[in-house]
Amino acid sequence: MPRTLTTDHAHRIADRSFPELPTVAAAVDQMAAERNLGDAWKRLALHMARLALAGRDADQRLVREQDIAQLPELRGPMVELLRRTGLLRRRPNRWHLALHPQPSAVSCEHCLSWSGTASTLCSACKNWRRFNGTGECRRCRRVLPLSLGRCRRCRVVELEQTLADGPVPDQLWFGGEIDIYANKTGRDLNNARRRQARQARAARRFWSEHLIDPAQLEFFPAPERNWKAIRDPGLLKISREAQEIVDELDQLARAQLWTDATRKKSLRTLRVLLGWLGTRTPILERDVYGVGGMTPYYNAVRVAGFLQTKGLLVADSETLGTDEASVRRWTAQAPPQFQADLRAWVAVLRGNGKRPSPAMPWNTIRGYMLHVAAVLDTWDHLTSLNEVTEEEVKTAAVNYSYFTGLRLLFRALRRERRIFRDPARNVHLKAPVRVPRAIPSDRLRGLLEQVPGTKDKLALVLIAVYAIRPKQVAEIRLDDLDRSTGRLRIRRPNRLDHEICLDEFALQLVKDWLVERHRRWPLSSNPHLIVSPITECTSTGRRSASPTFTRCATGSGSTPRSFGRTGSSTRHERPRIRSG
Repeated sequence: MPRTLTTDHAHRIADRSFPELPTVAAAVDQMAAERNLGDAWKRLALHMARLALAGRDADQRLVREQDIAQLPELRGPMVELLRRTGLLRRRPNRWHLALHPQPSAVSCEHCLSWSGTASTLCSACKNWRRFNGTGECRRCRRVLPLSLGRCRRCRVVELEQTLADGPVPDQLWFGGEIDIYANKTGRDLNNARRRQARQARAARRFWSEHLIDPAQLEFFPAPERNWKAIRDPGLLKISREAQEIVDELDQLARAQLWTDATRKKSLRTLRVLLGWLGTRTPILERDVYGVGGMTPYYNAVRVAGFLQTKGLLVADSETLGTDEASVRRWTAQAPPQFQADLRAWVAVLRGNGKRPSPAMPWNTIRGYMLHVAAVLDTWDHLTSLNEVTEEEVKTAAVNYSYFTGLRLLFRALRRERRIFRDPARNVHLKAPVRVPRAIPSDRLRGLLEQVPGTKDKLALVLIAVYAIRPKQVAEIRLDDLDRSTGRLRIRRPNRLDHEICLDEFALQLVKDWLVERHRRWPLSSNPHLIVSPITECTSTGRRSASPTFTRCATGSGSTPRSFGRTGSSTRHERPRIRSG
């Protein structure tokens, strides 16, 4: 008998004759007379009787009780009717099965597995449907819940073909509680693929051409390498000594609680360096940063500090910082007729002019170049800086920052005998003078409560209470602190050093920060007082960025400018100035 019967099925077999039909019709008339039922009930009862008789097995004369439950209507009267005619096969003591029979076992509609139950979906496919969207499978073309473009059945087939040595044909499998793929369809498939990928990757690994003969000496200094030209740098083999160094960095990263992303990037960079250059010769600093700049999946800063502590790093004076690179880039982007003058000006600021002078830091030169390059773009109609007039300097000097850069430019070019006169000599620009304002104690207490971390609290106290600029806070060294006398020395280039006396609160913050620094980075060799997770592993004197301490105040609603000082600029784009 079909799983679901409707009245339409009864109308389709209304003209079918059965040998037992006259007896059944007589019993219908008798039941209708006993219950005072009309002709409509008689017709419906005959239809249901035909369906019950048609649903019998081919070699059976009687109708089973559980099959009557498949009828759409009159299931109870049909049991009584067939009992009167002697056509009912009853089950002893199982009367409830007549109205609520156990359906027959079927296979899963999605994965076609056999679980021995009547459920249309097995438990694994039900769970699969919860976490995957519906679509057309790329393999079997059925509309089912998909993962990676394939249904669960096709993923199971892929699993068999991946785990086996040869291709396995499609076949039925068990589902439900005895499903062998219920918990490992996706996991084991991914594990098998990863295992095969690792095996294929290990087969493709190769030795660097520089390490084929480790005893080979260097004939001449190697030119600058283009690390981006190396194909598959992650497939380089490394020696046992190099692997020990990589493991040491891994242990250091885990001990200092580096993030997983930072640790993996650093290990990847170190593997490429040691796999290509080996461990017998020191590694140039430019090569470390060259590998670190290949893709965002490499990191150079921490690797450089680690190699320096191991004695495997050679400091390269040709390595450009971000400020120096910005100065050179803006010099190259300036109008061609001004580029030679800009290079001469940068040489004077760095102390390499015709007359000796103190070298200016690259970050300061970058600030001057940012404004001067913007002005020179508006003077591209001139053939030389000798043609610049005093009126043009006044027009371009929209504020004190632009005027300072132009005045230094023309003063240096005049001293180098590149121009005949200084057009900015007689130009004067009034600059506003900001008077420092004192911070009330209750407001300072509120700021300290909002700032998280001991390091940020210490930086905020040094900036807000002791009037130290963020850049100077970043440059404080451990040798500048004398806790026995409570004094802190502030270094000022080309000027006398300044000493401040710390109060008890500031000294307690210093003590708490030193304890926290030793706990987090016990092996740090950075000479600065305040370090960050990036600069703690370097011993080259690299300090933390000054904008970090500027944000200590900005995050609390205040800035160093509101304390009476000017914060360092963090802009990286050249401003545009309209001529005239």
